[in-house]
Amino acid sequence: MEDKRTLLAFLFIGLIFLLLPYYNEWLGLNPQPQPRSQEAVPQKTGSETELVADEQSEAERVRDPEPAEQLHLEEPAPIVQSQAIERVESAESPSFTPEEIVVQTPLQRFEVSTKGGTIVSCKLLKYRYVDGSIIEMLPPTGRGLGIYLKRANYREDISSAEFVANQSSLQVGPEEEQSLIMVAQLNGGRRLEKVLTFHGDRYGFDLQVRYEGFDNDTEAILTWENGIAFTEREPEIDLPEMRAFAYINEERVELKVDDGELDELEDKGLLKWAGVRNKYFLISCIPSDREQRSLVVLQGNHQGANLLPNYSFQVGRRLERSGAWHNTIYMGPLNYDELIGYEAELEQAIDFGWPIVSQISRFLLILFIATYQYIPNYGWIIVFFAVAIKILVYPLTHKTYESAAKMQELQPKITALREKYKNDNQRLSRETMKLYKEEGVNPLGGCLPLLLQMPIFIALYNLFGKTIELRQAPFILWIQDLSLPDELLIGGFGLHVLPLLMAVSMLIQQKMTMKDPKQAVLVYMMPVLMIFIFWSMSSGLVLYWTIFNVLTIGQQLLVNHFKKKAAPSST
Repeated sequence: MEDKRTLLAFLFIGLIFLLLPYYNEWLGLNPQPQPRSQEAVPQKTGSETELVADEQSEAERVRDPEPAEQLHLEEPAPIVQSQAIERVESAESPSFTPEEIVVQTPLQRFEVSTKGGTIVSCKLLKYRYVDGSIIEMLPPTGRGLGIYLKRANYREDISSAEFVANQSSLQVGPEEEQSLIMVAQLNGGRRLEKVLTFHGDRYGFDLQVRYEGFDNDTEAILTWENGIAFTEREPEIDLPEMRAFAYINEERVELKVDDGELDELEDKGLLKWAGVRNKYFLISCIPSDREQRSLVVLQGNHQGANLLPNYSFQVGRRLERSGAWHNTIYMGPLNYDELIGYEAELEQAIDFGWPIVSQISRFLLILFIATYQYIPNYGWIIVFFAVAIKILVYPLTHKTYESAAKMQELQPKITALREKYKNDNQRLSRETMKLYKEEGVNPLGGCLPLLLQMPIFIALYNLFGKTIELRQAPFILWIQDLSLPDELLIGGFGLHVLPLLMAVSMLIQQKMTMKDPKQAVLVYMMPVLMIFIFWSMSSGLVLYWTIFNVLTIGQQLLVNHFKKKAAPSST
């Protein structure tokens, strides 16, 4: 009976993990990936300083010379536009040739275009693609931090205006701080100035927009168009985590995107940040003047330029006649240590799961990061963590084994009660519980250790699959990325070995505790089911569960040894 309950508990856990993706899809938490061609991922070279877009992306640009952001701006969004017909004016200066200013810091390499003063490239020098080349955060058509001005019946696009820079390149050393100043002279005597201040020890930069000659009816909209690039081995790894979202009015809001037309979400209030993300990286705008009632607009669909999701965000505020608008731009990894350094609660961009589980996930992440300073291998950290958890639950599991032994001894008495009260189920239940109480047996004791581990297991599921610390983190042998399923090529087929080892350990464990031959079906069915569940999970999570099973087998062998030693020897 006790083993049957434990097996049913495992079956219930398995069903939870099987149904969890469908539950998230029903709530709109995980957008369904669309079929993607490999051309959607920019081809990389091995250069330390340059990353060239692939030929397919260039061909797409030639076939469609009009930038995606221009298309978007010339069709006013239905929520942002006023009821009057809007008149779109462009501040484009056709007489100049755009230049790209290179800014290099110890962490990043930016390219800033004098056309609109926009960001057209951002490479993360400490992060690599699977082929070893440097990560590029912007897709081929990506342009960040363009500005358009909005009034009652028209809006003026200045993303194509000429911004004159005070220098042609910028090199920022460690712990240094340097600024790039870009100025645009607009008609009507208006002046717009962008000051980008880069820091040698921080991702992103500070953005100050200075303006003069405007009126109080003008609203400035800071835009990020065409989202964020794929950075992982396959687009399907990034797609479920790609989104446009914001933290406004002390709540994280996300754009719910389906497979149809362009979707939009607009809100006003106390905006702390807005941005776009993929699985491991974030682009975010953090308004420094948070006393203002800022506007945030999130937009997106699945079929953007070059097959990338066309996620974008806009942050706006009303201008005065002259003044300055301060923002901080974060362009970097979803690294917890980096994000908590911002007062805007930027760490909320990491999804740690349900409220209770999220607290456990945060604690485990902090614990793993601290342990990494002494054990620089997350695989061994997972092994030691499994040992520590086994030690903590050892007293409970020991009582479970004792309870299971007593339950086995009580089986003849329980069978007699069933025969005696076979026509009276209520009486049978009362007498059975009375027997349990007299013998000091808890029928649910076998499930208690498992239930205590479930929050930890779900927290590890979120931790191993969503945090950048385990991205491309190797262990030993064929396990070279703990954030992805392990893969060993055998005859050209990628075999996931850890789920098979985990299933074997579970089979041995269940056979050691099986008392009733009628349970044989469940004993053999559960490992097969767990292979199916764990096949595509991160190797870090499967490693933890496998090590825990092996430790449980060792504990069972130890219990059996002492039980045999304590039993009176036969004459």
